[in-house]
Amino acid sequence: AASISHTLCGILQGSFGPNALHNMISTATGQVLITSDGSTIIKSLHLSHPIGNLLVDAVQSHHAITGDGTKTFLLILREALQTICNICDKETTFSHVKSQVRKGQMQQVCIQMCQAFATILDHTLPEVILPNILKNATVTDFYDLPQVRQHCPCVVKTFLSGKFTPRVVDILTEIVCGVIFKTSKDGNDLASAVLQLIDDFELVWIEVPGKPVASSRIVEGVILQRDFAVKAENRDTVQDSIKFAVVETPLEPSKTETPSTLYVKNKEQFALVHSWKQHAVQMRIKELESEGVNLLLTSGHVSDMVLYLCKAAKISVVHHIPKEELQRLYKFFTVQSVSVSTWDVDTINVGQATFCKQITCGQNRYVHIGVKEGSGLGAVHGIVCGPNPGLCKLFTNAMHNALKVVRMWLDGPNSHHHPRTGINDRSLKGFSHNFCGDGTLSYTTDVKPNLLLGGGAFEILLHKCLREHAHATRDSKLSLACKVLSDAVLCVPRTLHANSHVQKCSMNSFPKQLARATMIECSGVDGFSGQLIDASITQVYEPIRAKYFLLCHVIQVLQQVLRIDSLVSVRHLPEPKQQDSDSD
Repeated sequence: AASISHTLCGILQGSFGPNALHNMISTATGQVLITSDGSTIIKSLHLSHPIGNLLVDAVQSHHAITGDGTKTFLLILREALQTICNICDKETTFSHVKSQVRKGQMQQVCIQMCQAFATILDHTLPEVILPNILKNATVTDFYDLPQVRQHCPCVVKTFLSGKFTPRVVDILTEIVCGVIFKTSKDGNDLASAVLQLIDDFELVWIEVPGKPVASSRIVEGVILQRDFAVKAENRDTVQDSIKFAVVETPLEPSKTETPSTLYVKNKEQFALVHSWKQHAVQMRIKELESEGVNLLLTSGHVSDMVLYLCKAAKISVVHHIPKEELQRLYKFFTVQSVSVSTWDVDTINVGQATFCKQITCGQNRYVHIGVKEGSGLGAVHGIVCGPNPGLCKLFTNAMHNALKVVRMWLDGPNSHHHPRTGINDRSLKGFSHNFCGDGTLSYTTDVKPNLLLGGGAFEILLHKCLREHAHATRDSKLSLACKVLSDAVLCVPRTLHANSHVQKCSMNSFPKQLARATMIECSGVDGFSGQLIDASITQVYEPIRAKYFLLCHVIQVLQQVLRIDSLVSVRHLPEPKQQDSDSD
């Protein structure tokens, strides 16, 4: 496990931090991808070793929740495993010890370390370490919208830094924050807005390749990624009110519930059937006209006859709309689809939009519907432009992960988005308290310490707290486990310092910077200069919840790996040969 994690970190280590280098990935299909995103690089690897698959699955499950931390996860895991291997070698490096005895000693060390890690996870972290870290955290009052608007770009920019050029990072940060605050217009439901943006991500973000990233923009309203099948006259101009109806089944009546073929003997019978269908459709269109509907939306196919009749009635039609887009439409307009069984068009079946027009996104034309301002969440789309489809995909994936990072910041103290079932509510109880000026704790819901300086400030504080607890505890195995973790987490600021532009000399070495940082109340390493971050002017912030989740995940993976005794390879049994039925 230590060698596999070392190999993975060797691939990712150079792409860590804001001064990161990029990796060139050649896929099996011959495509070439250049990126510094850890999750994208890990997904492109095809590992055959089961331990490697275990580590990669753990990293991907963590990334799916938090949107970040892939490289940090593997770096800390590598350092911890390497330290534990050194401890095992030190405990068993005697020439007179037999192999079976040595194996038993190593198993005993691993079991004791697992038990100590369980104690750290259940008691030390939530009761000792986390309260000390929260004393140095930045408090966000989510009722203070200007303060939230000030912190949100810092969180997004910290996450995106190093993945793209500074200009691209500024553009994507502005787009992400703009979409968040336009979706939640009053600021009281930011967490719900971000969660909805994550769930509807494929519908909210539209990729437009072939244009510079500076052309990316925010569009308010609902964009249906389909063009008009029929556009009535003067429907592309902005009007005071556009009434529309949604039908999820064909408008043409059918005598059978299943698809069928109608055979007619002569032209007279065919004309009779056609006139009957046309009359039925006309009656339904008149029902729509009586309610003032001038836009018809449907997920099914609309025949040429229905399109002709709708155009004659000055009703625009958009068909083949995915049901996911219609479900999103229902949220913003509180409208229901028309029931085909009764075909009674009521007020609840008719939605009102401020406008309905065509919008051009690259080489595609879509339908743009305006939503009236209300008390609910706003309808917003992000248009993401890029020179080619590959870069557009990288931009949208980065913004998707940025929304997850913002969600980790906005999640309330009583949230149940736990990374694994092994972490209980008690392990996160530090998030439901706020430190007052006199050092006491007071419970609060919307004002809580949730941000900390970036640049490895969390890891430096964690190192200091774990070292102090290791010296204070009387349990030797717990003290050893705390020292293992305290040394392992230092790999984060150490790697930032190594990847920076700092001149390599004794005065600027990482041990010197670490000694200065431990003397300061809270400080991290600037990934560009390699110097300590000035807390008074910095805009580098990371959510504490995401950092805490990552540490808990790493400890759980360590417990899993340390308890593995042997690897058993199970192969498929050969299929029995079929005997010839004619043989005796």
